[in-house]
Amino acid sequence: MRILTGKPAHEATASHPARRGAPVSAVLRRGVAWGLLCGITMAGADRAVAAEKTVTLAPVARANPAGTLLIGSNIHFGLVRTLGYDSATTALHELAQIGAASYRDYLPWQSFSFPPQGPVLVKSQRLMNFMPQTKLKPVLNVGAANSSVPGGVPPISDDALGVFDAYLKKVVEVTRPFDPIYEIWNEWNIDIGTGTRLPRLVGEGPDSDPRSAVNYVRVANSGVRALKSANPHAQVIVGAVGDDIDWKWTRAIVRDGVLNGADGLSVHLYNHCLKPQNRTATELIGRVKRLQQELMQDRGGAVTPIYVTEFSWPTSNEPCGIPPLVAGNNFAQFIMQSAAIPWIKGIWVHELKNIGPSPTDRENNFGLYTFNDEPKPAACFVREATDLVRGADHVDIQEPLPDVFVFRARRGARQSVVLWSSGATVKARYALTGLTEASGRRMCDETTPAAGPQGDVGPNPIVYDLDASAPVTIRVLN
Repeated sequence: MRILTGKPAHEATASHPARRGAPVSAVLRRGVAWGLLCGITMAGADRAVAAEKTVTLAPVARANPAGTLLIGSNIHFGLVRTLGYDSATTALHELAQIGAASYRDYLPWQSFSFPPQGPVLVKSQRLMNFMPQTKLKPVLNVGAANSSVPGGVPPISDDALGVFDAYLKKVVEVTRPFDPIYEIWNEWNIDIGTGTRLPRLVGEGPDSDPRSAVNYVRVANSGVRALKSANPHAQVIVGAVGDDIDWKWTRAIVRDGVLNGADGLSVHLYNHCLKPQNRTATELIGRVKRLQQELMQDRGGAVTPIYVTEFSWPTSNEPCGIPPLVAGNNFAQFIMQSAAIPWIKGIWVHELKNIGPSPTDRENNFGLYTFNDEPKPAACFVREATDLVRGADHVDIQEPLPDVFVFRARRGARQSVVLWSSGATVKARYALTGLTEASGRRMCDETTPAAGPQGDVGPNPIVYDLDASAPVTIRVLN
């Protein structure tokens, strides 16, 4: 989500004309065929001829725990407008219902005034009242253009950076009791957040463009130093990268040193405006895996900790909208796939609830709950998938056939084995051999009879609770 002077992007300001919708990830959320632009091959391509594979899940000899994955949701108590977040009690209940361990919100630069004696927090009081009410881990996105500070759009001059750094140090002072993760700026590569919208930035951009990689690195490096000087133990992530074709801007900021002193890189992942068969969790996972591979090439084999601070599928009634059950399946699949990738350190759904009542406005419909706080199917899928991975002492995943997955999460003497396909266009069958009494359930579906030891694989995950001490053999065929 992009912020304009402390407000969401669809709220007009004097320097930025109002537009319909808030381009959280500008290209995808406007419906541009991102997949055609970048030219990559997506999941859901033509399938190979009939095939059969056997997967054997042997008893775990060496644990691979999923304990490092932080799962949460975006909320909005730090902004000027409420966007439906008018009750901390309701938000805390919904966060508990989805099993969240974290939340992400904004504490913008514009929330502070700068009298001679130093920065003073004058806005974002709803967020400051919210944080003491929960022990969930906060992620605080800091930054946003500040037109009241000379050179603050964006703060790339020495004088503006001095004010920016003073603001960040004050942020640490007022939030230190809550031990947040700090994230510097939001989707810098999309636009700075005020003024005339510029043509889409492709690649790292020229130095003269305020959205360029070199300009972000200057601000991020200064911000990391300021935050760490105020609290050497503070966890700081950089990037918050919006749509970035072929990851060229992202690779440029890493090449130019954005990770110096930082604890990880954050990115935003969306695909709801791709072809319907490619609007899957698998496509998102494939894209972030490609980023990691490219960064390893650039960094001499070093693995980069990655935080997915926004991902979601809107349920709006418009061409890029996703049917609620499809969105729910996607959320569950993304959580389980992320849990099996140790360098993905955290994932945050965008967002907890719809920010408006319109069924056709895409930006209104990214929530796990409706604007009136009714749960969508996705709320259940997020909770069930989170419950599977949270506290597991071992997780692993296999893809025996393209877009068909077998996931395992073990807790001591028991293990959950989960099967699914990326989407409805992927057809396959499975059979658990030697387990004639095995009974599985379809996630978040109480109406379908229990699954036996064999059946069809589909996008709705099928969950088996099994003894972890014996091997499990599964035949999968398309």
